[in-house]
Amino acid sequence: MKYSSLLFSALFFFSINTSAQNFKNIVAFGDSFTDNGYINGHGFNRDTNGLVWVEYFAEMINCRLVDNRAWGGARTDDGHYLGFDWSGFNWQVDKYEMRTSSEETLFTVWIGVNDYWDNKDDPSNSVRNIKTGLNKLIEKGGKHFVIFNNFDLTLSLGYGPETKYHSLIPVVQELTKKFNSELAIMLFDKKTGLLQLHPEIKLYFVDIYTFMNDLVAKNQFNEKPWKGTYKFPEPKEYLWYDEWHPMTSYHKQIAELALKELKK
Repeated sequence: MKYSSLLFSALFFFSINTSAQNFKNIVAFGDSFTDNGYINGHGFNRDTNGLVWVEYFAEMINCRLVDNRAWGGARTDDGHYLGFDWSGFNWQVDKYEMRTSSEETLFTVWIGVNDYWDNKDDPSNSVRNIKTGLNKLIEKGGKHFVIFNNFDLTLSLGYGPETKYHSLIPVVQELTKKFNSELAIMLFDKKTGLLQLHPEIKLYFVDIYTFMNDLVAKNQFNEKPWKGTYKFPEPKEYLWYDEWHPMTSYHKQIAELALKELKK
């Protein structure tokens, strides 16, 4: 009996550690933290000095087909933070057509900060929009989802002492906490959560909020962005590529964080 239990445990361990290799397709939705430039009709710019997290992530799980539909500046609704009415998360979802196997396709969603970074919207609306988009993806056949909460953007240089957004730090911090709390409830509430309503789906939740808080607390990074310095991009020196976006070395760490969740 002991041998059988050990064998079962070993087989189970092997299965969860190889499950990440089963996805042949990744479909990525999001904003500038996922946008890798205008490729195949999607994206604005690559806001880092190398690969973005989903590109590293795809390499880690040996997935060669990545349909990156993220647009920098995307909100959770249809629009963009600059005001035009396209590129948002729900717009991205509406434009997507499922043409791959549900069991072999992994959807990633990292979105929300462009709604409230300047204190112009309520995160409750953001979470409702995300729920709407996820339900659309489920209706289209989606079963496997990597979903991020949001990190505290006030950690970035964009809210530095000399910026016009510095005074917004306390309110944006509270808005971020509200977003993350309501997102978790929307996904995991035992009565009304998305997972409860759709037991056929699998969610892999990435806590980027805690990751970034710990990263900044444990390191002393340069208080200026790397972009334009022409210095060697030393990871221990530079966290920020520009005022808002992390260096590619930290995109890789974010991918590793997502991979850990995928293997649980």
